Parts: sequence; structure tokens; C-alpha cells
Amino acid sequence: MKQDIYISHTLDETRIAITERGELVEYFADIPDRERLVGSIFLGKVEKIVQGMNAAFIDIGLDQDAFLHFSDVDTSLEEHYLTDDDNDSDGIVVSTPVEELTPAAREALRLAQPKRRTRSKPTFQTKRSGQVIINLQPRQLVLVQVIREAYASKGVRVTTRITLPGRYVVFLPFENVIGISRKITSVAERRRLRAIARQVLPPGAGCIIRTAAENQSERELQRDWDLLLTQWRQIERQLATRQKPGLLYREENIASSIIRDLLTPSVERVVVDSTRIHRIIETYLAETEPELLPRLHLYRGAEPLFEHAGIAEQLPLITARTIPLPSGGSIVLDHTEAMLVVDVNTGRATTDAEQENNAYRTNLEAAEAVARQLRLRDVGGIIIVDFIDMKDPKHRQQLLAHMRHLLRRDRAKTVLYSITELGLLQMTRQRVRQNLFEWLTEPCPTCDGVGRISNRSSVVSRLDQWLAHYKKISTERRLTIRVHPTITAYLSEGSISRLVRLMVRHFIRLRIEPDPALPQHSFRIISSRSGKDVTATVPIP
Repeated sequence: MKQDIYISHTLDETRIAITERGELVEYFADIPDRERLVGSIFLGKVEKIVQGMNAAFIDIGLDQDAFLHFSDVDTSLEEHYLTDDDNDSDGIVVSTPVEELTPAAREALRLAQPKRRTRSKPTFQTKRSGQVIINLQPRQLVLVQVIREAYASKGVRVTTRITLPGRYVVFLPFENVIGISRKITSVAERRRLRAIARQVLPPGAGCIIRTAAENQSERELQRDWDLLLTQWRQIERQLATRQKPGLLYREENIASSIIRDLLTPSVERVVVDSTRIHRIIETYLAETEPELLPRLHLYRGAEPLFEHAGIAEQLPLITARTIPLPSGGSIVLDHTEAMLVVDVNTGRATTDAEQENNAYRTNLEAAEAVARQLRLRDVGGIIIVDFIDMKDPKHRQQLLAHMRHLLRRDRAKTVLYSITELGLLQMTRQRVRQNLFEWLTEPCPTCDGVGRISNRSSVVSRLDQWLAHYKKISTERRLTIRVHPTITAYLSEGSISRLVRLMVRHFIRLRIEPDPALPQHSFRIISSRSGKDVTATVPIP
């Protein structure tokens, strides 16, 4: 299905929307005070091994230890355990001279392990290999990569299977394998790509060849490999001086990573309203895929980009609890720590026949709404959907088939189970990041976390949009902003505060007044000329 990507940069965040036929299906927000860690590489130290959980807890320099499940340990930590007497690298790629590496670096790169008291090592049962020994011990240093953001009370999840993603390939420094996307079906093309990979990969390293690599020239693929190897050498150089756990590599900004991963032939346009981000993407495409440059557009209109594209009116769906359906029914979504529960409500029906048909029709509409919300909110974990009861078994089978069809568009891995006699559909969806509902909201301080409110960054972003609208309908350049004291402090932070940046951005003199009576997610704008409240003159985003 054809898609458009819209990237909008406001004062405090970068927002990315993906639409299909004008309908918002995916949304990302890069908020400064909420750091994304997925893809980041750390030097970690094993703090504790819990055999009963088949996991280890790794100190990576954050407030909370990372969680490493034994299933996320690469084969170099399953099959090989080197000592200080070993001189070879066992196939591991090391670009930095070995003699320049610290003991921490040598250990993390599987080149050497410190001599320590022998103790029993943890084991793990796998379907392919049976029982394997996991070569991890307390205080051991190891290179890990974040594969799932922290959520609720759980820390980040990490893996020792390090990957560096590029446009066409994913570099695997510790895996001596060459994988090819299943979507590349041509046998000749798969052989060609595999042959190129064998020529350019260093000994002991591997890669996964992505779908975008199909029919690309050897020169283009080589350039992608060179960029990834350069990144890996930078990580090794940092390891050469690192003695304690900490960050070694962070994923590039969200806009670039979205373009790298999601700019496929199905994307017709990429529209950006920031000159700086447009220049970054333009440079990236010029180096990797110049033929896609005509799809990149810089938006210069007076109306905010998301308003112009009809996205702003769809954004409330991300945090709404109730979503209406075309036939008059609705779905109600309730988030818990471990799962999302969805209740489907129907309209009125007068007879049994009408009730069955109405329930079936509403359930089909609800399935489409649920599939969209899962993508839009990036929900992970367990999902329970309470569909309206249907007596006809064929209707339940058709509903399940329809749901499976809808979820084929989802990039995250999903597993569906049969609909029960009670009309419950159980499913799981791959969790990578904190779901968007949690990302865009924060616990309400008034009700101690029972409810949620917009976070401070989102309030400032809405204020930024309000001022942009107000400039178009008024010549007044002196305003007073009334906000909750928490937002007052947030606007005043820094040597060049957010309030100053708002004034410079919109050429409006702003005075701020804290008002404890206002909700934290709200603001009021007062005209300095008339003293009247002008907030309602512009629809608050």
C-alpha cells in the first residue's frame, strides 16, 4: 500500500507520521527528555546471574540494570571461552590493534577473559542445540546492545548479538553467517548477493542482506559495508580506553533511522518542514540512493505541516480511550502494565437476526480499528480483545481470518490465537519500545499515577503550534502565558530557555505567569493589549 512520510520539527520535539491513503497508521516522536535507547551499544558488566530465570542482570551505566535473557546470548558466548593464554581472536573482527586494547576491551570483544575462580556456569535449553553452557560469570565485561526499551518497572532488555543496521545490509561483527531477506525470492539474485558479501566481509564477521539490496550494484553495497565497518572501528576505538560500563554507540537521530528503515518503493513522498532535517536526509539519500531524492520535499507553507496534511486531527486517536466505529459502535482501550485490553461495544438491534448481523459487522470494523491502533500506539506484549458475542461459528472464523489479513501490514511480529466461545481474541505483539501512549503521557501527580496527563514536552509543543496559528490571525506581538508552575519551571530551564526560544521563533514578546489552579496539561493566553483571554481564538492542538 502506498505511503507518505511527514516529518515535522517543533521547538521541543521531532514528530514523524506515516500515512496510508491519508490515514495515520504510524507515529513517532523524538522527545529530548525521553531518550530512546533501542540500538544503542554499551560496555556492560555482569552483576548477577539468575539460573531460575535463565537470565543475567547487566550493569550498563544506567540507573537500573539491563536484563539479558540467555536466548539473547550469541554463539561466541555459548561455545567459546578464551583465557589469557589464548592469542587468536577465534574469528572475531578486531580492527584496532590487539596490543592497544585494554583488558576490558579484550574481554568484551571475546579476545580474553580475566582469570577468576572457577565456578559452575549457567546453562540454557534450546530446541536446536539442546542444553548449552552460557559462558557468563559475575563481574565479567561484555558488549551488549539494547533491543527493548524500559517500561513500567522493568529495565531495558539487551542482547550480546551486536548488529549495526545500514540501508542495504545489517553488519554482524560476532556472527559468522550471511542471511538474506526472504522477500528476495530470485535464486540468481540471492546467489549474487551472497557472493558479494563473501568478498567484502572481514573474516569471522557476518551480515543480513536487507530487501532494499535487491538489484543494487556491487558499488552501492560496498559503500554500505564501508560505512558500517567505519562505525564498528569507532566502537573499538572507544573500547580501547574504556574501563567501566557505559555507552559506546547511540543510534542516529530518529528521522534518519526512519528514512533508512522505512523508505521503500511503496513510499511516494517524504515531506519535511525543517531545513536542517531536510539537509540531513538529502545528504544521506545522495550517498545511498540518489534515485529517491525526487521523493523528498521541503515544506515551506504558512500552515503547520501536520495541519496541512490532515494529520493533526487524527493525533488524538493515539491517547483516546474510546474510538468510534462507522456503524455507531466503539472500542474502548485500557492499558495495564503487562497488556492492552480492548472492549468492543455495538449499536442497537431489535431482533436476534439483526443482533447477530450487527455484531458481525461491528466486530469487522472493530478488527480494523484494533489493528490500526496497535500500529499507531506501537503496543507490545499481550493484547486481549473482547469482541461482541456471535453465535455463528463461521462468523468467528471469518473474523479471525480478517484480523490475520489486517496484521500483515504490521512490521512488528504478531501471534494470534483462536477466538474463544466468550468472544475473546488473545494475541501477542513484539515489544521493542515503550508504547506511544506511555511515551506521550506521564503519570498524573494529582491522582498518584492512576490517570495520565500530557508530558511537559507535549504541552510546550502544543503551545508552539498555538503561537504559529495566532501569528496568522493577529498582529499583536505581546502576550502573557499562564501555565502550571511545573510548566513554568520547564519553560525557564537552560541558559537559553525554551521561553526565549519561543519568542525568537515567533517574534512575539512573551511573559509567563505561574497559575497553580491550571491543570498541568493546559495553558491560557492573555492579550497584553486588551487583558482578555485569547486562548479560544485558536483551536488548541
